[in-house]
Amino acid sequence: MRYPAWLVFVPLIGCSLPAPAPPSAEFLVADASSTYWVRSGPRGISARTSPLILTSADNRFYEVYISEVARSYEDAIFSREPIFSRDLLSGQRKLLYEETRIAAWEKSYITANPDARLLDPDDEGSEDVSVAATGETDIVAVAGPYVLYDRRVTLEREDFQKSDSSRGAIDIRTGEAVPLSALVKDATILGAGGVRHGNEVRWRHGGYDVIARWNPESLETQVILRDFRKHEWPLGVVNTRLPRLFWLDTPKVDMKLRMALTTAFEDARADDMETQLVTRGAETTEDDSLRASRRPKVSAISVSLPGRRPSASGLSRRPSVSGI
Repeated sequence: MRYPAWLVFVPLIGCSLPAPAPPSAEFLVADASSTYWVRSGPRGISARTSPLILTSADNRFYEVYISEVARSYEDAIFSREPIFSRDLLSGQRKLLYEETRIAAWEKSYITANPDARLLDPDDEGSEDVSVAATGETDIVAVAGPYVLYDRRVTLEREDFQKSDSSRGAIDIRTGEAVPLSALVKDATILGAGGVRHGNEVRWRHGGYDVIARWNPESLETQVILRDFRKHEWPLGVVNTRLPRLFWLDTPKVDMKLRMALTTAFEDARADDMETQLVTRGAETTEDDSLRASRRPKVSAISVSLPGRRPSASGLSRRPSVSGI
């Protein structure tokens, strides 16, 4: 899996910075799998990466993530991956999507097997199971208040198998499903100040522009910082056609929101299993350039018949997913 790459400059003592200096700026850039915290000023540009899926709606910031729920019996396994949002200020969590057929299949199994015993997470079940129902979910894009996801569901028995897949969208404000056409018709997905010109989107803000240039060949978007004199500073690429921007400088966010954003950003980094140092161009230090590898959740729980089985039962958080 290829991850976004971000070129970052930090203060260089004894070295001259390219003239002119970049404009003063602070903002967040988000795609379907990561958030980049960008700071710019006369001494250079820095950016940090976190596998945080961030969006906002109605002046509220939300983290979006996928959880894993697995319920195991001695001869069966039922797993699903619901999508949740969490309000960064209140901490309130909302269920956005859950595959309902997994619970229905589990109920049918219990009805047919009244003596079936739900295993504790620490219990070791048989290596072979005769029934496996798996619901997999991937977030493929977040556009404004909308979360676009892919879902796959599979039911396997010893002599039978069926599966189904589809794509859907959810409005994070209401938790309701919306038609995919809503993502195209709603102009608010560009964000405040966003103007589209072909494969380029420009956001003008407080003395500088942020440009997102989509490359249809590489299927990546280059993000560029530009001052009003048209001087440009490439920041890197993201794995989405339309990144989301959140301004932190003008007007300045209040301390409570800044602390909530910082906590969510750092918590997601701490949960990440690996942060890879990337070096580009001139000499850099350990803090210069970071590429975040998403938590190893690109593929969801997989169950094969017979053989492998995940942990017995329980809930785990899966905040990082595949992007576009």
